[in-house]
Amino acid sequence: MRFSEEQILCLLNLSYNKVIGSLPKAIVIHYPKLRVLDVSSNSLDGPLPRGLLSMPTLEELHVQNNVLTGSVQLPPASSSGSRIRLLHLSHNRFSGNFPGEFGSLTDLQVLNLSANNLSGSLPTSMNDMASLSSLDISQNHFTGPLPSNLSSRLVAFNVSYNDLTGVVPENLRKFPPSSFYPGNTKLVLPDVSAGSNASESSKKKPMDKLVKIVIIVSCVVALIILILVSVVLICICKSRRDQHHGVTGKEIHRQARSNPSSMGGAGSRGGMIVSAEDIAASRKGSSSEVFSPDEKLATVSGFSPSKTSNLSWSPGSGDSFPAEQQLARLDVRSPDKLVGELHFLDDSIKLTPEELSRAPAEVLGRSSHGTSYRTTLDNGVFLTVKWLREGVAKQRKDFEKELKKFANIRHPNVVTLRGYYWGPTQHEKLILSDYITPGSLASFLYDRPGRKDPPLNWTQRLKIAVDVARGLNYLHFDRAVPHGNLKATNILLDGPDLNARVADYCLHRLMTPAGTVEQILDAGVLGYRAPELASSRKPIPSFKSDVYAFGVLLLEILTGRCAGDVITGEQEGVNLIDWVRLRVAEGRGTECFDSVLTRETGSNPTMEDMKEVLVIALRCVRPVSERPGIKTIYEDLSSV
Repeated sequence: MRFSEEQILCLLNLSYNKVIGSLPKAIVIHYPKLRVLDVSSNSLDGPLPRGLLSMPTLEELHVQNNVLTGSVQLPPASSSGSRIRLLHLSHNRFSGNFPGEFGSLTDLQVLNLSANNLSGSLPTSMNDMASLSSLDISQNHFTGPLPSNLSSRLVAFNVSYNDLTGVVPENLRKFPPSSFYPGNTKLVLPDVSAGSNASESSKKKPMDKLVKIVIIVSCVVALIILILVSVVLICICKSRRDQHHGVTGKEIHRQARSNPSSMGGAGSRGGMIVSAEDIAASRKGSSSEVFSPDEKLATVSGFSPSKTSNLSWSPGSGDSFPAEQQLARLDVRSPDKLVGELHFLDDSIKLTPEELSRAPAEVLGRSSHGTSYRTTLDNGVFLTVKWLREGVAKQRKDFEKELKKFANIRHPNVVTLRGYYWGPTQHEKLILSDYITPGSLASFLYDRPGRKDPPLNWTQRLKIAVDVARGLNYLHFDRAVPHGNLKATNILLDGPDLNARVADYCLHRLMTPAGTVEQILDAGVLGYRAPELASSRKPIPSFKSDVYAFGVLLLEILTGRCAGDVITGEQEGVNLIDWVRLRVAEGRGTECFDSVLTRETGSNPTMEDMKEVLVIALRCVRPVSERPGIKTIYEDLSSV
């Protein structure tokens, strides 16, 4: 394929390439027609080349996630002809004041200066940036008031983690408090809603008594109807259970054989009946801890998966049961094919719903929000397909809106989402993402019967911890979303170097409020749930709750123990966090470390590193007001 000279000079993308050194000044000379420059996520240092920001053809500049230094300068004389629309300078070490000359960038739409060392007051020239639709200057040291007349086109805004003062201008009060706080302790955000509601209510006439009576009567009638419907449904379910109570194992086996869709084979879709024992076993640990994939797919109907067999795609409501209830037999028969809509978030994969339904698959694991499968496409590519439990997904409009926010996530420590499927029934909601092998952190970390993977050494564990922190830092500050369900089974290790990648980071945004609570409770059962979530009737994931869960994950990495284990000793059984705290308080903190690590080496540097990581982990599980942000934790871990 050949490109014209103009095409070659318009776009230069060197992101994620481990480039070191400084940006060459010759870029401005050798690429006079450059429109897009992307050198993000490398190890570039030094200042920005002089004249780069004032290039008349440059429209987009991406230099985030480097170690660039110096001030950000834009010569006033040349800036008037600038066409730049997007400027992403976050997560570097730029210093100095906010460039006042930016006010002349009338075409600038997106400006991100977050996570730098910029300081000083914000210039009034920012009011002249009329095209600005997204502004993020969080995690700096800016002082003084906010400009009073920023662009009315702003739809994304974040100034948190600064030292701003004064009253938030009226045109910015449409943004949530998270756009201004934490940080900015002297910045006042008036509760305009209370005042406006009071003035409006004072103008309203008192509600007529008859209207009140009608509302009360309607509510009572609706409640009575709801109770009657519930009673009828309970009676129907009880009657059906009584009818099927006498069905024997032989009858079930005979029904499975007589049903043409109950076996996987050429030209048929494989429905199967999963035993309660299989589900219960899979809920006790991760998919690779106790059973092999073949054992987990073994069913009463005799289905045994192979590389050429087809697996039914419909778990139905199989995971809707509470953990404490008696488990019953689950019928998970699927339709002959997927007939809904399959959407992909980029052009890297092209697949029809029918091709997806034909693809061989195997169960990876189950949780409160659904079942995960590994599916093999015709071209040999593996995908993870997560089938959400019935009723757990948001309404379609909100579901698609949230999912598309993650369409352009590309980070070496975050699992990439590929697409989603929206079926005609409640239980046909799928999320497609990259499949990561060899497995999750849990399968390498916990000492469980039947574990085949070798134990991790200290170098590997420290690298995994840094990788996870880096992925969370990206989600928190580049994407502004908490993970919400961080645990060892959601940390996937990719390739022989065991590069850690964070998975399932979008689920809490795709689920109904009830589903979100169940997901947090599911993580809480294993010991990752922050105290502030445990005490809340409606727990909402937050950046600080992610830090708590990460601290628990660090303790697991150090001790080799599962967060859900109850550790017995001289006193009553305690959880992992309390056990470590007791040992540290008694001056026996080193006794907490995994025996694999203590046998590995007795070198003082390694032991000192482990102690340092232990201190970081305990900081993460402090009360929420004393808990550091993930950026601080990531930097501290990187320096170990």
